[in-house]
Amino acid sequence: MRKQAPSTSPRAYDHRKQSVFEDIVPQDFDLSARFNTTAGKFDEDVDIVEWLYGITKLRRKLVQQAHGKVLEAAAGTGRNSDFYDLRRVTSLTLQDQSAEMLEVAKAKWREIHPEYERCRFVHGSALDQLPPPPGEDGFRGNEGYDTIVATMSLCSTPGPSLFLRNLAGHLSVSDTATQGPSAPRILLLEHGRSYFSWLNYLLDRAAPAHAKQHGCWWNRDIGQIAEDSGLEIINTKRKHFGTTWSLELGLPAKARGVNRQQWLDETRQKIAALQADVGRAHIERKERIREQDEERRKAKDLEAWRMEQCEKMKKDP
Repeated sequence: MRKQAPSTSPRAYDHRKQSVFEDIVPQDFDLSARFNTTAGKFDEDVDIVEWLYGITKLRRKLVQQAHGKVLEAAAGTGRNSDFYDLRRVTSLTLQDQSAEMLEVAKAKWREIHPEYERCRFVHGSALDQLPPPPGEDGFRGNEGYDTIVATMSLCSTPGPSLFLRNLAGHLSVSDTATQGPSAPRILLLEHGRSYFSWLNYLLDRAAPAHAKQHGCWWNRDIGQIAEDSGLEIINTKRKHFGTTWSLELGLPAKARGVNRQQWLDETRQKIAALQADVGRAHIERKERIREQDEERRKAKDLEAWRMEQCEKMKKDP
């Protein structure tokens, strides 16, 4: 039976009702460029905070569940590299859209696991078609990943529900392994809305500035995003007043077996529509900025003209 994710509050922020500029994350910023800039010091900036708040322990607990052919989507600087139980992992693919972040992840992996050779690194967006596991030609039949891991990723991706749908389309869909600990799963560790309206209010107020600085919307309703994805919610746990979410998601029946290609096709159509919205949003934003710059220039010219007239009147009353 599908478990419902706990709701936040009656006044909870609804990411589905945002304007196009709020729904495309972050609306006004190029995420890959932002993360490319911060890649070199990213770990230094978050290490202590994650350790103090117990996020490091939660990462370890989540990632140690990964087994078989594993994909880590939006892997960033490889903050989970030390936590995989490699005795249970037959292959590992780390994917991220930031080339600089991925270079940090490569160096880290080679330092921690110099003898493990079944790890590869893929540069690209998790909203695109992802490569199949090593040794497989595609996603025909039941082929795919046994485990997909994503940590602290939904806050900084456009269309987070589509992000999850696309990942699910790359899971193994063997009808003999849809239940139990060996079943194909998506494992998530995310941050988002709280149980408490007062805390959500604070998150909402600070969200635009936080997104501008860090490329991350920290006030998203993770439970609602999981619901909107259409995936089966196997398990949900929350900590830190409900702002830290651990989720286990599985494939719905309509995405298994022969239905997987239809699921992927529908998802890619929705992603294409989202990307068109992204393009229009950026064009509209650039036009607004151009208009605002023109208004400021005119106002500046007018003020300069007024000052010039005042000076003339003083000299020649």
